Amino acid sequence: MDLNNALALAVPLVFGVEGCELTSYLDKLADPPCWTIGHGTTHIGGMAVESGMTCTREEADGWAMMDLEGVASEILQLVRVQLNDHQCAALISLTYNIGGGAFAHSSVLEALNQRRYQQAADRFLEYDDAGGHEVSGLESRRGRERDLFLTGMGAAPYPAKVGPAPPKPALPESEADVLNQAEIDAIARGREGLA
Repeated sequence: MDLNNALALAVPLVFGVEGCELTSYLDKLADPPCWTIGHGTTHIGGMAVESGMTCTREEADGWAMMDLEGVASEILQLVRVQLNDHQCAALISLTYNIGGGAFAHSSVLEALNQRRYQQAADRFLEYDDAGGHEVSGLESRRGRERDLFLTGMGAAPYPAKVGPAPPKPALPESEADVLNQAEIDAIARGREGLA
């Protein structure tokens, strides 16, 4: 696995769905709620983000890259099986969103360390809420992470959820969602062409 390539694959997905806020905001869905800035950064140089902080886009990108590198390091310490670049990228996106502690105790990691790759991928879909609340867009994000994780493994398409699901209002995809999915699809087409 090439960690730099895995990070490069994770960045468009993470940056696109996290967005970029140049003024700090209180993330009330975090447990516990915390001040956040940029692409979801909560700590800068070991100090917690505070109310009223501002940054430039370049600062936000730099902080997020440091955060993603830290997340990748946590993942590599916990995973006991080999990963390809796409699997690592998907895990980086998931862990950046749910946190290292949650990933360490996740059903994704449990299945992965038992070499049940398909089951690990399907378990991404279990993490579609935040702070006990359903969050619009997380199901879509988890689906993209799952698909990225399975890239090159000849996986089945995104599975339907088992059992009846409550109806969800149809929400238009954001421009970032469309661009992220286009990039993921292009990567997948490139891999298929190499096979």
